[in-house]
Amino acid sequence: MMKRFCLVLCSLALVLQGCSDTDEKTPATPNTATPSAVAVTAPLVTEPVNDSPSQALPTPAVVDVAKASFTQLPQTTQWITLGRGQTVSSLLSKQGFSHFEIARLASALEDVVALNKLQAGSVLAVNTQGQRQVSLAGEYAERIDAVWQDDEWQVTTAAVPTRIEVSEHAVVIDHSLYGDAANAGVPGDVINGALLALSHFIDFQRQVYEGNRFEVAFERTLVVEDEPLFAHMQTPLQATYLRFVNSEDDYRLYRYQDAFYLEDGRLAESFLLKTPLNGARLSSHYGQRKHPLLGYTRMHKGIDFSAPEGTPIMAAGSGTVKRADAYGSYGNAVVLQHDNGYETLYAHLQGFAEGIVAGAQVKQGETIGFLGNTGLSQARHLHYEVYKDGKSINPLQLKKLSTDRLEGALLADFEAHVLGLEERTLRLAGFASGDSSTYPPKGLTRETR
Repeated sequence: MMKRFCLVLCSLALVLQGCSDTDEKTPATPNTATPSAVAVTAPLVTEPVNDSPSQALPTPAVVDVAKASFTQLPQTTQWITLGRGQTVSSLLSKQGFSHFEIARLASALEDVVALNKLQAGSVLAVNTQGQRQVSLAGEYAERIDAVWQDDEWQVTTAAVPTRIEVSEHAVVIDHSLYGDAANAGVPGDVINGALLALSHFIDFQRQVYEGNRFEVAFERTLVVEDEPLFAHMQTPLQATYLRFVNSEDDYRLYRYQDAFYLEDGRLAESFLLKTPLNGARLSSHYGQRKHPLLGYTRMHKGIDFSAPEGTPIMAAGSGTVKRADAYGSYGNAVVLQHDNGYETLYAHLQGFAEGIVAGAQVKQGETIGFLGNTGLSQARHLHYEVYKDGKSINPLQLKKLSTDRLEGALLADFEAHVLGLEERTLRLAGFASGDSSTYPPKGLTRETR
């Protein structure tokens, strides 16, 4: 009995252990604090364990999580919220789950979601009447279900139905594009994405003046079932149309197949990507700054992107791997040699992609490594530098556009896409500064995406 008791205590450590993660937390919008991680330390379990053979806790096997069709939760489901300083173990214990069941739940979910890293405010759906079930959020619009059956938790995931909401905003710049757009209600992530996309054409430090016009249309994905599970999470946002007008130019960018294109079908990117990873937030700019670890001001020769650890890092352009190894304060780093005297550096990587060694050839967009926190780094991020003839330059100020252009059937499809948006873009062009509209687009309401 004592042996089984110890086994249960070991598994409970998955739920009870404290979180020592010091990764940086990047807010979705300026000055919005990310909820702090839950304190998950708790007294050791002193409740005796049932000595029946069915209560023995074997070494957990690797969990193969099946995907299931979405079904509504039982009507007897209760929504419970993890409070600040509360443990998942204590929360579930109050709902009548035994320490044995909680330990098995932690083991069953360890390859899916870490219960000891749930944030305060996270919501769980629990059912203790009839078949016992615990459900929680994975990614946004992904529900993880654990059903207790034959002294085991059967774990599945299901896509939750969603709807798409389109928002349009027009802003005439008074002080700054970011500040004026934020004051007009445009989410910070949308503004950051727009700045990165438009920076292929515009130097925002020298080419933006009072009276310039900015227009944006973006989609927000919202769940239409099990809303409480996802209430603490940021809803996915994606800009679909951007326009910037100054005294010299009128730039219009259309999202098509996960990239922005100009009206004539040209790819709206530099020959080197300014953002060599997806789903990232710009967390530090190029130029003089106070180093977060060293404590003094020095030149920051690149830009930093915050994203989840392990996020794939892409080659900003085609070229040759100059080095891929431990590189001093850069930690694990890759340096690529490109044409015309350009080099790019990717630092603080968790590791390198297969085949990324000195001398290897890579293509633009090819995965070369994975985001990490190695070297002189305070938190997980990618540090990205660009050099021209040995001199560092601001990646956001590269203006040499890609020569890639849609052709044939793809170009025809893109032109039809642009034509289909004409009514929306004409309406947006008539907005006064600060005007906005939000509505569901045709054919996208209550769609599972």
